[in-house]
Amino acid sequence: MPGPNPATITSARICPNCDGFATAAIPAGTRHRDGTRVLLHVDCGTCHGAGTVPLRPRLTMADVEVAA
Repeated sequence: MPGPNPATITSARICPNCDGFATAAIPAGTRHRDGTRVLLHVDCGTCHGAGTVPLRPRLTMADVEVAA
């Protein structure tokens, strides 16, 4: 059996607000008729339930203008 897969380059990073746990199930305090709890499913406001956010563009030395 081969070893673990090598790390790959991704086009997104984990959301800093929810740490990748994009949806939370919050108990509302009441119960359904069958006894199960009522849950509210709430998405992260930063990533909108995706768990990742796009990478920010990086500035390189070529992008920086120097006034002479």
